[in-house]
Amino acid sequence: MTRLTLGAFYNPHLAEAILANADQIDHLALADAPLPRDQWWSQISHRFILLAHDYLGQLSEPLSRRQLDRARALMERYRSPWAAEHLQRIHPTPDQANDKPDISLDYVFPPLYTEDLLRDYVRNIRVLQDNVGVPLAIEPIPTFFHIDIPQMSEAEFLHRLCEESGCWLLLDIPHAVLSAYTYGRDPASFMLELPLHRVIEIHVAGLAFNADLKRPWIAPVAPDKNILDLAELAAAHAPQLKALTFDAFSPTLRPDTLRKAMQLLRERFA
Repeated sequence: MTRLTLGAFYNPHLAEAILANADQIDHLALADAPLPRDQWWSQISHRFILLAHDYLGQLSEPLSRRQLDRARALMERYRSPWAAEHLQRIHPTPDQANDKPDISLDYVFPPLYTEDLLRDYVRNIRVLQDNVGVPLAIEPIPTFFHIDIPQMSEAEFLHRLCEESGCWLLLDIPHAVLSAYTYGRDPASFMLELPLHRVIEIHVAGLAFNADLKRPWIAPVAPDKNILDLAELAAAHAPQLKALTFDAFSPTLRPDTLRKAMQLLRERFA
């Protein structure tokens, strides 16, 4: 991957639409391993670059041997040039068959940017990265609640995390926008404080008003001009950037939305 590739998440219900628009899509990110009944998987896996974005393990805790073996098997199956995992601290209920959570609450809770959490992440990221044999890109989740306890800033935490663990950064633009909103910050200035020199992948997605949260939140819609402008700004400061992904993984995602999003990405970044 010597050039910037443009892609989307693999949504199995859109497999036909993805293959029909294969000339517009360079890579597919996988949030879940394909099911045995997926009749399109063989064509999909041979046609696109595959990026592993599955749940590999909760990096605030030591990974089990089974989790490490599963992560390595996914990398070998996808031939993914890097692996991606979220920052998360919640203890979900695991599926005992594959150590994957049945439920996850981390997207509405903030990560705590503390020294002890940093130590935990650094240690466990090193173990996972050595195990999978490819770079590991860490994706910060959006901060929805602001907890007033002594902790470092998100930017400081991420700079130190990258430096001390050797990991890379997956920059999700909507996540950064939502966190900036919570902190009362301008999204562009907030984003520019992050370690953009360690970014290898950028995610874009649309935002829509969420009635439960009573504020905008991530939705399966195409990114608007503000999101694309921020992605363009980030890309200009990310010399190691290799991929830009439309991040919509939802059974309600429509084929026309996928086509529109990919068209917008190609107009800006191709």
